[in-house]
Amino acid sequence: MKKLILPLVILVFLTGCSSPVWETVDDTIEVSASSWLEEVYSIEIGVPRAVSLLDTCDDRSIYSNDDGSFEVETWTFLASDLDTAVQMLTGYRADELNILQTERFDLPEYQFAWVTQTEQGSRICRADMVVDGLDHYAVICSTLEGAGDTYASDVRQVISTFGLYTDEGV
Repeated sequence: MKKLILPLVILVFLTGCSSPVWETVDDTIEVSASSWLEEVYSIEIGVPRAVSLLDTCDDRSIYSNDDGSFEVETWTFLASDLDTAVQMLTGYRADELNILQTERFDLPEYQFAWVTQTEQGSRICRADMVVDGLDHYAVICSTLEGAGDTYASDVRQVISTFGLYTDEGV
């Protein structure tokens, strides 16, 4: 009888007598854009003479010439991986584009091009993106398709002068 009671007692203890307990996390984490942006590099580029600043906010700056046929955009943003970052910039998945990976500032650099449709017509876009963990720094140059190679040297100038800087005085 003792041999039968002992296994029954052990079985009762092992099965437990309470309902399952579910743990949930009810914490919300809010990261304000201004606090995140205080810790990132700033993008600096050499802007061609005929191009002026149109609009700027904490994470983006847009430059354009008078007729809008040549535009430059700088953008600092967060992305979890390359595919997400490319899709945010282009609307295309990374596997739909030819992406050249190199290094700049000892960080991964990605260059790619695509065509997009706007109210003005087709635009040919070229991006140069440097990645530092989740922080992504992009310079996008776009020209109207009808402009041909008119702005090719301007695009090369902007991309070649792309730099990341930090305020070391803080």
